[in-house]
Amino acid sequence: MLTLQVLSGDLFLLASKNTTPYFLLNNSIAILSYGRQYIVPVMFPILVGAAFACLFLPLSPRRRRLFIDAMVVLVIFALLMLFGILNLMIFLPPSDRVLLFSQLLLFVPCLLLIWGWIYWRVDTHSVAIGRGRIFTSSTSKDEIPPPYDYFIASFTSLLTTTLDNFNGTTRFARTLIFVHGVMMWDIMALTFSRAIALASA
Repeated sequence: MLTLQVLSGDLFLLASKNTTPYFLLNNSIAILSYGRQYIVPVMFPILVGAAFACLFLPLSPRRRRLFIDAMVVLVIFALLMLFGILNLMIFLPPSDRVLLFSQLLLFVPCLLLIWGWIYWRVDTHSVAIGRGRIFTSSTSKDEIPPPYDYFIASFTSLLTTTLDNFNGTTRFARTLIFVHGVMMWDIMALTFSRAIALASA
């Protein structure tokens, strides 16, 4: 996941030097480019250190979960930054069509992996505090389905307009599914528009 984000972000830095006729858009691109170039690299050693601690240090299960949660929060932050970048890059000159299309192909798997983790972590936390599952799936009747089921549900969003066989039982759960759907529709629309631009170039 980190590799996909690094490659995607590096591709963006190659295109971020281009300008548009819009002052606000140029500044937004410059700010995101600065964050991707100087903030994300600082996060990388923190993620590596946390991963090393989880793998090799004798941590309690609770502390290990906290380390993993902190790592994923940082990854989500970088992911949201790239999500904003992708939407702004739609306004870059036509010469960057291939670059943007390639970046989307790297970004989508990372996005789906993150959403699979979010579903799994939120559901297991809800069970741990005694509230029971907030996501239901017709493919699994386990009290806590294995992580695989949540990642399958996330990747299913590539194939259908809704998460078939995967539903939220609370308002918060349904909101997460809605936000996931909005992000996927946004990325698919960007991919489709870039494909049209490539075909007409």
